Amino acid sequence: MMKRATLWLSSIAVAALMAGANAQIYTYTATGPFNIPGAGTSGPASVYPITFNVSDSGNVAWVAITLGGLSHTWFDDIDALLVSPAGTAVLFLSDAGGSSDPNGDYTFRDDISLSAIPDLSYAAPGTYNTSSYGTGDTFPAPAPAGPYGGSLTLFLGENITGTWSLYIYDDAGGDLGSMQFATLTIAVPEPASMVVLGAGLAGLLGLRRRKK
Repeated sequence: MMKRATLWLSSIAVAALMAGANAQIYTYTATGPFNIPGAGTSGPASVYPITFNVSDSGNVAWVAITLGGLSHTWFDDIDALLVSPAGTAVLFLSDAGGSSDPNGDYTFRDDISLSAIPDLSYAAPGTYNTSSYGTGDTFPAPAPAGPYGGSLTLFLGENITGTWSLYIYDDAGGDLGSMQFATLTIAVPEPASMVVLGAGLAGLLGLRRRKK
């Protein structure tokens, strides 16, 4: 009986790994340029929100968002909020980078192997964890009201289908910037991974019932 339980638990662990490693990756790109802000030296970007209309189906394994060709004369001014079709709102960039000038493609994906953009210093283009240092950030309508989540893992398990919205806001005057494109990347577990996981859970449940 112990060997069977061990086998079922092993299958569940393998399936969980498969769900991450053997995932279907979907990418959706919105092409600019987008001015940050759209007018003056503070306020919403010139397209607000930037939207991604997702017609594919499945449930989120992980989400990444890329701010492509990003440039600005004061990194700290940029706040960025991603909202799922279910209404989950994650503030993934806020008050990061200090007075430095971003100059390239910046991707955000929550992963323990990644670091955040520093609070007060320059970060080269690359892939980072969510990087939010501000408190009480607000976005004008039609963005949802806060408070906002601080991790892209909050989207885990949600249905991907529908409109995802990216709100970019310049929260201080005196500086300007732009972005050339934005890309939303969503990973969905392969069906085979979910079948193995379901079988493992069903088997373990059966063993528990027999023990009773």
